[in-house]
Amino acid sequence: MLNSGKTRQVRKVQLGDHLCLPFSSDDEQREVLTTYIVDGLARGERVIYYADQTGPDVIGSWLADSGIEVNRVVDEGHLEIRSVDDGYLFGGRFEPDVVITTLWVEVRQARDAGYPGLRISGEMTSELRPVADERSLLEFEHRLSRVFHSRELAAICQYDQRLFNEAAVTGMISCHPQVVQIDPLHDDRRLRIVPTYAPRGLRIVGTVDVMTVGALTTTLRLATRWPDQNIHLNLSELEFIDVAGVRAIVRIAAGLEPGRSLIVEQLALGLRKVFEVIGWDRTPGLRFAEGPEEVGS
Repeated sequence: MLNSGKTRQVRKVQLGDHLCLPFSSDDEQREVLTTYIVDGLARGERVIYYADQTGPDVIGSWLADSGIEVNRVVDEGHLEIRSVDDGYLFGGRFEPDVVITTLWVEVRQARDAGYPGLRISGEMTSELRPVADERSLLEFEHRLSRVFHSRELAAICQYDQRLFNEAAVTGMISCHPQVVQIDPLHDDRRLRIVPTYAPRGLRIVGTVDVMTVGALTTTLRLATRWPDQNIHLNLSELEFIDVAGVRAIVRIAAGLEPGRSLIVEQLALGLRKVFEVIGWDRTPGLRFAEGPEEVGS
C-alpha cells in the first residue's frame, strides 16, 4: 500500500506534477483521466492525450458524459488526442531524447499561444519493456525532471498493469515522484473512504464512530447502486470502528438484492469475533474474505 505522501488526488494535480497511474481496471482509467482532462480544460490549460489501447472515440465519450463539448474544444485547439506514435514511440521504438525535445517544444507552443501551461497524459505501452529496468528509467526521469521544474507542464503516465509484469510496474512507479489516484468519496480528519476498482469496492481509512458513521452509511448506500455484483470493503487501514459502524455494514449487506454480496476484506481477528458472537456473520449478503485467494472474488 502506498503511503499518503506518495499519492496525489487527481483534483489536486498542478502544473509541475509528474505522476504515475498504474491501473488494472478500465473504470479506474476512465474516472481518473476524465477528471484530469476536465479539470485541465476548466483551468484554461492546453491538454494533449497520447492514446494507444483506448480509441479517440472512447476518450471523447468519457468527456462528453462529463458535459464537455468535445468537438468545440478540439476545434479551438484546447484539446488534442494523438497516437502514441506522435508522442514517444517513433517507428515503434521509445526514443527518450526525442520525447524530451518534443515536450519542450509542446510546452513552448502552449505558452506562446497564451495557455498557462500544458497538461498531458500518455498510455505507456508494452513497447517500453526494453527500457523498463529501474536504472534506465531513473536516468530518463532525472533528465525529464527539468521540463517539470518549469512549472508549465503536468503529466500522468498510464501503466496498464495487465500488460506489464509486476517488477516492471514497480520500477516505473519508483521513477515517478507520486502516484495519482481518484479523489475519495469522503475525506475528513477522521475518516477517508476511497473507491477501489480491482476489485470494485471501498477502502476505509481511519475511524468510524458517532462522528463518521453517517458518512460510512451514505457511501455504502452509494456503492450499492453500482452495477457490480459484489462490493468489496477493504478494512486494512481501519483504525477503529464502534458498534454503530458495524451495524451500518450489516444493514447495508442485509439490504442487498439476492445474489449480491458485501465482501469484507482484511478484517482484524478481534472484530471478526464480534461479528460471530452477535451472530452478524450469518447476515444474508455479508461475506468475509478468509485469505488472499478470496480477495477480489
